[in-house]
Amino acid sequence: LASLRTPCYVLYREVAARNAQRMRQRATDLGVKLRPHVKTHKTLQGALLQTGGEKRRIVVSTLAEAKFFADGGFDDILYAVPITPDKLTQASELSARMDAFHVLVDHEAQLEAILAFGSPGRVQGQRWSIVLMVDCGYGRDGVDPKAPESIELARRIAEASCTKLSGVYTHGGHSYGAKSVDEVRSIGEAERDAVVSFAAALRGAATTSEFTAAAASLEIGVGSTPTCSNPPSSGLKGVTESHPGNFLYYDMMQVHLGSCKPEDIAVRVCTRVVGQYLKHNTLLIDMGWTGISAQGADRGYGAIEGHPELQIKVLKQEAGEVSSSDGKPLDFSRYPIGTILRVMPWHSCASTHQHTSVHVLENETSSPVEVWEQVRGW
Repeated sequence: LASLRTPCYVLYREVAARNAQRMRQRATDLGVKLRPHVKTHKTLQGALLQTGGEKRRIVVSTLAEAKFFADGGFDDILYAVPITPDKLTQASELSARMDAFHVLVDHEAQLEAILAFGSPGRVQGQRWSIVLMVDCGYGRDGVDPKAPESIELARRIAEASCTKLSGVYTHGGHSYGAKSVDEVRSIGEAERDAVVSFAAALRGAATTSEFTAAAASLEIGVGSTPTCSNPPSSGLKGVTESHPGNFLYYDMMQVHLGSCKPEDIAVRVCTRVVGQYLKHNTLLIDMGWTGISAQGADRGYGAIEGHPELQIKVLKQEAGEVSSSDGKPLDFSRYPIGTILRVMPWHSCASTHQHTSVHVLENETSSPVEVWEQVRGW
């Protein structure tokens, strides 16, 4: 690592590959297909690890990501943010060029905009593939699965000439606030029950051939990394696919939630010691919040690999202060100027966003072997 400019982002490929294989096997054991979210890593190579080498069935959070992965040969992409009119032209182009590009809807105004726009690619007879977002208790987005208006919205999507209802989707993001693995599993049950019961309600309400056909063939998706790492003990009966994302990298937040162990964290932000201040018992590092994000400040922004005696106390924009984790005097001889510290981030999704690429090591003892470029923008 000595040749790398710090702060920089590094990946242990063996760890990421193990995380990916484990999640694919878990999905198989649960009887669902894995549709991994790619926003954590934003790389073609990371997506291939997640899918086991297939260039299909992924989730993105931005149209920039959708285009990047489509340009990289990926197909069957779900854009998992409710669509708005300003994005319809690009979404239309993506839909026209791909075998399957899905957009998310959870409000009638979004559907009205799509219907006013017309067929994707302006091709007569081509239809938008729409996935209906369902609220499973997170409260951020999604339709109320018990409300009659939600069934009516689904009916309109299924019966319109330029749209088709392809699936229902939920995300138990409140699992990130869980206090125990049991609570995570309970939220996973709520995810499952919300979409499975809603899909059943759609089948029961279908009275036309279009609505009946759509309701009978829905993809029923659930998942967050916590609820997919510790899924419901009662299984995922009725669910067809899961869509976690953070699992490829994991992070200290996931360790705290019980999703993984520290040895499962695949990424580090590397930083150098640039100053020693004996009077204040601190080291200065060349990484600020712009290098790792400001998340997890109350948790030391993560953990410094191999140095449990150290903790990041504060991060400014381009520099940070490190002191002892227990308040005892530091042995400054252990951390000469230029020492590289590897930080396991609190939230790897946010840390990824601070960088344009990730340097890949086979494992923690090897040298960088390649660089993976990350997609940027929205």
